[in-house]
Amino acid sequence: METTNNVKKWTREDFLALLERGRQIKARRQKEAEEWFAERQRRKKAAAESGYYDLEWV
Repeated sequence: METTNNVKKWTREDFLALLERGRQIKARRQKEAEEWFAERQRRKKAAAESGYYDLEWV
């Protein structure tokens, strides 16, 4: 019985594509985190200006 070996040979382009995908994911997550933080800061400021006491901000 002969065994077959299905090993993918990685090329330079494969590695570059993988790195680019990682950069895109990192950029997307960074943008989402910045948006979340900005929204949180906006809510915190609005709560402080309204005089509303919210335990999340303590």
